[in-house]
Amino acid sequence: MARGGGAAAALLALLLLGSHPCAYAQEDHDRDRAYKCFPAIFSLGDDWADTGNARTLYPTDLEAQEEVSPYGMTFFKSPAHRLSDGRLMIDFLAQAFGMPLLSSYTTGVVSNLRHGISFAVAGSTASFSDLKVPYPLLIQVQWVDKFQSDVLDALATGTTQPLPDPAYFRTALYVISTGQNDYRYALQSGAMSVADVEFTVVPQVVENITASIALLAENLQARKFLVISVPPVGCTPEMLTLFASTDPLDYDDNGCLRKLNRLSELHNELLAAAVDRMRVLLSLQDPSYNITFVDMYSIMTEVLYDPPKRGFSEPLLACCGAKEPYNFHEKVMCGRRMLIQNSTVLASACSNPREYISWDGIHTTEAFNRYAVNSILEGRYVLPGDAFRCYSAEETDDSTPVTPSSPPPGAGNP
Repeated sequence: MARGGGAAAALLALLLLGSHPCAYAQEDHDRDRAYKCFPAIFSLGDDWADTGNARTLYPTDLEAQEEVSPYGMTFFKSPAHRLSDGRLMIDFLAQAFGMPLLSSYTTGVVSNLRHGISFAVAGSTASFSDLKVPYPLLIQVQWVDKFQSDVLDALATGTTQPLPDPAYFRTALYVISTGQNDYRYALQSGAMSVADVEFTVVPQVVENITASIALLAENLQARKFLVISVPPVGCTPEMLTLFASTDPLDYDDNGCLRKLNRLSELHNELLAAAVDRMRVLLSLQDPSYNITFVDMYSIMTEVLYDPPKRGFSEPLLACCGAKEPYNFHEKVMCGRRMLIQNSTVLASACSNPREYISWDGIHTTEAFNRYAVNSILEGRYVLPGDAFRCYSAEETDDSTPVTPSSPPPGAGNP
C-alpha cells in the first residue's frame, strides 16, 4: 500500500467547520439510544480499524485498494473505505455496543462524532514513521489530544454539531490495534532478518503501544483501553507466498511459517506483560482504570486448528486474489488486473468470502472479523476475562446493507 506525501493539517482544520445533512440525520436518535458499556469508542491503529482516514489523507492515490471493487461487497455492496469485503472489527464492536459505525477523523466534517471516531490509518505502524504512511501510532495520539481541544473549543461557542460530551474522553473505550505492519515492512525490506526484527523492532512496537496508553491516560484522563495483539503473521497468504520454504520443517501443523509466527508470539508475550504491569500500576492510582488485552493470535489459531468447527473452509487462502498456492499475487492486488509475460492476471473475489479468514491475502474477511469480536465479547482469549460483563449479546442487523448512495450509518459521505 504505497502512500506518501500530503499534510493532514488542512484537512484536520476542517473538522469543526461547517456541517452536512448527514451529520444531523441521527442526532435526535442518538440522544435517545441506550448505549451499552461505553458512551463512545476512540480507535487508534492501522488497517484493522481505518474507516476512511487513509483515503482522505491520500485522495489522489490510484493504488488505494479500499476504493476498488470488490472491496465492501459483503455488507456495504460497494467499496466503503475499508480494507475488507465488509465490516471491520471496530465496526462490529461499535454495533455490539449500540453505536453507529465510527467515522474517520479526517472526514469528521461530514460525520456524526457524538459516540466516537477512528484515528487509525491503514498502512501505518507503531514503531516508526514509515515514509509510505507517515502517521504512526504516536501521531494518532496527538490527533486525539487535538480533537479533544477542538471539541471543547466548539462546545464553548455553543455549537449544535453532534460532538462527544467532554466527559466521554474519560469514560470512552480506547481501542488500540497495531503492530502487524511493522513486521511486514521490516521483513519485506530485505534489510532485516527475523532475529533482527525480534531484537530491535518488537521491543520498540511494544514500547510505543504502552507509551500511547500512558499518554492517553495522562492527557485525556482516559480510563478504559482495549489493546489487541497481532495475529500469527506466518499464516497470512501474503507472508506464506513471499517467504515460502522448500523445507517442510519450516511449517507448523496448521501450514504456517514457524519462524514468522515466533515474531507474533514474542510481540504478544512482551505486550501482555507490559499491559499487565500498566494495569496494576494505574489501578493503584485509580481503580477505574481498566486495560483489557486481546490475544488475537490465539483467536486466529483457534480457527486455523479446526476451520470447519468455526464455520470456515479455506484457512490459508485469500478470497480475493490470484496465483497458486495461496491465491495471492505480490504484483496483482485484489480487484486489479495486470499483463504479466503476455498473460492477463486478474485478482478476483471468491463467491463465498464467509468461508475464508483472509480477504485479500493481507486483511481479514468480515466473517473472521465477526468471529473475533464475538470471541472478545464472550471473554475468550481476553484478560481480564470479564472485561465486557456489561454486554449482552444481540445480533447485528445484516438485513439492510448500506448501498453506495447511502453511507454507512454514522460514517458520513466522504
